[in-house]
Amino acid sequence: MTDEIEPRGPTRRGLLGGLGLAGAASVMGSAQLAQFALGSTPAFAQAGGKPLSVAVVAQQMAAQSDQRSWEGFQQWLKTTGLDKTWKITQTDAKGDPGQLVSQIEDAITAKSDAILVLYGTLTAAHSALEDLAKSKIPFFSLDSGWQSPAIADITSNNFVMGSQTSQYMVDNLLAKGKDKANICGVIANFHHGTRKRGKVMKAVLSENEWISLKNERVIQYSGFYETTQNTVNDWLTTYGNDLDAIWCPWDEPAMAAAEVIASRGMQDKVFVVGADGHPTAVDRMRKPGYPLVATVAQAFEIWGAYSGWLINEIVGKGRDAKEVVPVPTVEFPAPLLVQGVNLPDAGKPTWDATDLYYIYRDRALKGMRA
Repeated sequence: MTDEIEPRGPTRRGLLGGLGLAGAASVMGSAQLAQFALGSTPAFAQAGGKPLSVAVVAQQMAAQSDQRSWEGFQQWLKTTGLDKTWKITQTDAKGDPGQLVSQIEDAITAKSDAILVLYGTLTAAHSALEDLAKSKIPFFSLDSGWQSPAIADITSNNFVMGSQTSQYMVDNLLAKGKDKANICGVIANFHHGTRKRGKVMKAVLSENEWISLKNERVIQYSGFYETTQNTVNDWLTTYGNDLDAIWCPWDEPAMAAAEVIASRGMQDKVFVVGADGHPTAVDRMRKPGYPLVATVAQAFEIWGAYSGWLINEIVGKGRDAKEVVPVPTVEFPAPLLVQGVNLPDAGKPTWDATDLYYIYRDRALKGMRA
């Protein structure tokens, strides 16, 4: 099913509405993003460009990541005024890789000027990618793992994020005075990002042999919340007070784990780490004693806005793709957020915070420059 959608303004969750596009670029702090902010004003965005027909294909619009990136894309369109001239066709594969392939093929058949895939399982879409290459339609993706012929895949570095949350888990166990510890892990291999984070977690454990991975459960996206709750409940029954932490690949299963831990009154014994920095998770982390103690905050809305800018510069204005995108994977930083230390104020973008380790750096720099 295809929905013709007029891009709407930001919802309460829309990050860009609070800071504005220039403020967003300032937070991210790079020359290319400064150019992005300038190019996202109505005068610059519309100068020399042409109206475009853009197909946006989402893997799973029920996911917070897809929703937030879509909101950022719509906010950028509205801010630049291009919502009045671009025709946007948005479809949802509802988690079905076969539907994703079909919807990409439909966009090719419709002779779209550009195709943007959100969080796609592109490893299962080779036939569609081959047809995309033949069509020569400019193709962009968000957090789908770069696959040819994509001009760019916009994402965060999942190896870095996996190391941040895993190392914090180790450090927190050390802070609790542990010289031996037991953890369990929720693993998600269906997405390249969560799969990479899980692999890094195990690499970190290989260097910390005093931590035992007692059990792990591989989950799928379908029914992940209930599966995680049931699994964690079983782990707490099996290992009881011997369990110290639960590692989760992203925030939503981490919240499921945290709920079970709290319901059994074990929040002072077992903690959870997650990833993504979803607003709901960070809101809960503000409550003292909530079992989810650390996450990394990805700038999903900014990814959506930046994809709009890339499409406009390369497809709308005809700029050379190699000039605009020097390397095909465009990675945005994701600050490590720790409960009680550096969570942003309520209502602020979750990524609008100083990474835990940059706080340490800034303290040292302040002393050096005083």
